[in-house]
Amino acid sequence: MKRYLSIFTLLLLSFSVVGQDILTKHTGETLTGDVQLLSNSDGMPYAVVKNGKDKETIKLFDIQNISMEEFGLIKPMKIGEQYHFGLLVSEDYLSVYKYSNSNRMDDFGMVALQKFGAPAFALPGIMGFRKLMADYLSDCKEVSDKIEEKEFTRKDIDQIVADYNGCIALKNSIKEQPASYYQSVAPKIAASKQSMLEDFETLLKYSEKVENKESATEMFSDLSSKLKKGEKVPDYLINALKGAIKNDNKLVELLNKIIEE
Repeated sequence: MKRYLSIFTLLLLSFSVVGQDILTKHTGETLTGDVQLLSNSDGMPYAVVKNGKDKETIKLFDIQNISMEEFGLIKPMKIGEQYHFGLLVSEDYLSVYKYSNSNRMDDFGMVALQKFGAPAFALPGIMGFRKLMADYLSDCKEVSDKIEEKEFTRKDIDQIVADYNGCIALKNSIKEQPASYYQSVAPKIAASKQSMLEDFETLLKYSEKVENKESATEMFSDLSSKLKKGEKVPDYLINALKGAIKNDNKLVELLNKIIEE
């Protein structure tokens, strides 16, 4: 995991050299330039991408993520009943985001948590923190109890997140039973997705539009392995791979199909 975080960091650094942000749409299309995070009169966020004299406005629901030189990786989020741009701080079973709760979409002064596959949850203030957080993390009794007993308070949020993620990882490892030597293991992905993975590997091998093919191949190998094992593919890995293959539309289109299926 750390290896690909390093690759992602290198990609961001390479983008910053030319002073460009990258906005990726759900269609797979990428826009580069100076990205501004704004909101309309109803408080709905949107983005504007400026590149020289060209300017394009992108609606929130068309945005998959934004890689910004100044901040990092940003994605649209629904927190409570409101939509925001969320800045990824850390990603795991319980991920941490920062977001804006003002007219400025890029001050990122508030904190939100998000369990994998669940809605985002605004970090409670001091009043109500103990009950709300203990309930939210009740699937890990050790952490929930420490919050209830005031061993953990709001200022310990980093440790709370770390302990919770460790707790869930341990639970998942206990649930996974090794297959018998003679036991046939059912495939975790459909034949159609397996076929697309093979097609992607072949296209990538012969593509003349991918500049750093070695890194792209390494990232795809990790993504493919996780899918075959039925594991969660982190957003940073998907985004890093998309950045590496962005000049090859066929690969981008196929990767989107692989992820969405």
